[in-house]
Amino acid sequence: MSTKQQRKGQKTPRREEQWAAARRAAARRRRIMSLAGGVVAVIVISVLAVAVVGRLNKGGGTPIAAGNVSADPPHAGPLQAGEQVPDFSAPGLDGTRISWDDYRGAPTVLAVWASWCPHCQKELPVLARVADEYPGVQLVSVTSSIGLEPGPSPEEYMRDNDLTFPVAVDDSDNTIAAALGIDGYPTIYFVNADGTVAGMMGGEPSEDELRQAYETLHAQAA
Repeated sequence: MSTKQQRKGQKTPRREEQWAAARRAAARRRRIMSLAGGVVAVIVISVLAVAVVGRLNKGGGTPIAAGNVSADPPHAGPLQAGEQVPDFSAPGLDGTRISWDDYRGAPTVLAVWASWCPHCQKELPVLARVADEYPGVQLVSVTSSIGLEPGPSPEEYMRDNDLTFPVAVDDSDNTIAAALGIDGYPTIYFVNADGTVAGMMGGEPSEDELRQAYETLHAQAA
């Protein structure tokens, strides 16, 4: 039998069978690509999650959740003149505990700030310098929104600027900031001896503006 006859006698696969085989191969490729895409998606999501957590924890040695923070309910907007400063209590940056009750009965300046805030970074040294001129007026602060933006931790900022005034550490829910109606940093409340707000400043008030506000409170301490 000739070669030609042998080939003629062999069965040639049907076209339908060839198409079915091709479809099965394509389906296998799609499954492989789908699995690979899922793995890549998981990796991407994991990387993004790590990046977000890393951003939120850019607070040096200060944890995001300070813990053990208590305060009155949130206040709608900044406190107005004549309103009472709400109660709050929180861990201090130096390891002590800071409570607003400890400052009642004497004129007090209450500054709320974030260590990553550029306005706070410029204003707090000015505030501390003016405060040193008025020992009869107390100065206490609250650091909040810790790690929300890149920047130094509260500990680093205080240390690098040789600042020593008391700092209460807000929690990750910004419980104290909400109770004080904070809508921007820094917010500085000037508080009368009876615990009512005498005035408020935000942003970067000048040294002269701060000194005038301190003079008003100092008259109560004299």
